[in-house]
Amino acid sequence: MPRSPLSSPIVDELWRNAASRLGYRVVRTDAAYASSDGTSIIEIGTDEILDEDDALAQLVFHELCHAITEGESGRGRADWGLDNIPEHVTREHACLRLGAAIASRHGLRALMAPTTPYRDYYQELPADPVAADASDPAASLAAEAVARFDASSWREPIEQALADSARCVWRGVGNSDDAIGEAGASSDPPALHPLGFELGPQGETCASCAWLYVGGRGTPVARCRHSAPPNGDGARTAPEHPACVRWEAPLDCQACGACCREAYHSVTVSVRDPVVWQEPDLIERNGHRFEIRRAGDRCAALEEKPRGSFSCMIYEHRPRTCREFAANGRHCLDARRRVGLAVGRR
Repeated sequence: MPRSPLSSPIVDELWRNAASRLGYRVVRTDAAYASSDGTSIIEIGTDEILDEDDALAQLVFHELCHAITEGESGRGRADWGLDNIPEHVTREHACLRLGAAIASRHGLRALMAPTTPYRDYYQELPADPVAADASDPAASLAAEAVARFDASSWREPIEQALADSARCVWRGVGNSDDAIGEAGASSDPPALHPLGFELGPQGETCASCAWLYVGGRGTPVARCRHSAPPNGDGARTAPEHPACVRWEAPLDCQACGACCREAYHSVTVSVRDPVVWQEPDLIERNGHRFEIRRAGDRCAALEEKPRGSFSCMIYEHRPRTCREFAANGRHCLDARRRVGLAVGRR
């Protein structure tokens, strides 16, 4: 059985630190596989009693996912208030769905799979493990847990540990004997970007991608716009990561025009906006609102050029609404997805 690529002293330390930041001390023991007192200690089995493809990172992550799933009612209780009984299977499934969703943001979903009897359930989860599923009550519980996680102070330490772990796997570093499995066995780039996307154009990196941005709660860090949920920050990445299939060069608004096309249905302007008197033929009144006139599904100021490019005929004095629309921002990506210029979320 191959050793987990996450099994290395450096990755172990990443997860000890993440747990410590959340108030838990990781202790190795030969008396349990994975357990917690719910208050300050997470116990992880020693290497001798773990399966060969298990890793401390994987098991600590799973315990933290249990804590998130159970919320305040589970914290402070041994093993988060759970037992290996039929009545708690749904809660276990919800934890696995949560873990799959979070790990997927960093390309670690497969490596964070459980090696318990729940492995089959985990491996059969859909691409979006927290999508609504009327046949499985764990799906809605997991969706609630993801929302709770994304809004919590736990997100930053866990996301950082995931991103740093993915970087270690990708670079093949962290293990003194280099026996970290196929994912880190050579200096060749991995089959996947650390965030889980397939690799893109050779020679390009996240640094040259339009969708890299610096932000997030706390200290701003490099993040991927493509990995962001509908509301929330994108996953952490690194400028030196190889480009993925969603890589795009910095955008030229005057060639794109996605936000002026079918992506959006109106541009509201203030009566005090200079465009009202500069371009009166393009202004329409709709009740108490002024809007830029539409030509079918597109802004009337949009001009289509050869080879499928577009430009704005009034770009230099476009309305304030358009000036405040951030190129390479969340809504920009959404607009390009709506008109088929960028692929959707995983």
